[in-house]
Amino acid sequence: MNRESCYGLLGVLLWVTSMAVLAQPQEQGPPLAIKGYSPVSYFERGRAEQGSAEFSSVYNGFRYHFTDAEQVATFQADPARFEPLFTEHCPYSLTLGRAVAIDPENFKIVGGHLLLFHRSDEMDGLQEWNQADDDQGLLEQARSQYTLFRF
Repeated sequence: MNRESCYGLLGVLLWVTSMAVLAQPQEQGPPLAIKGYSPVSYFERGRAEQGSAEFSSVYNGFRYHFTDAEQVATFQADPARFEPLFTEHCPYSLTLGRAVAIDPENFKIVGGHLLLFHRSDEMDGLQEWNQADDDQGLLEQARSQYTLFRF
């Protein structure tokens, strides 16, 4: 095979690959909050539960999933009550000046607010938060840092 044939074949392969990527279904609408976990479950059942796309609602620019229609109705009646305080970031990591993703199964409710923490081999944000034993002081720090990250 000569050089021109190789380039021609390469061009065809690139075109086919790009068409395959474009043909894949693209997710529509607002981004999914809490990796699909139901915010209502944290408050009403005291545990993290994976929701379903069948039961969803949009609030404050995010799409939330729920376990059933009753949870959707509960959420829609007062969505601010169930919205995580820092939707995408670990509050403990925020106190350190870092924006780190959450683990939706690592949570705590403080002063009526849902807090979702990072968890990895290197750090457990909830464990660190609890060791500090200063919910209100840490919340103030996290809020001030969160404001900086949003801009």
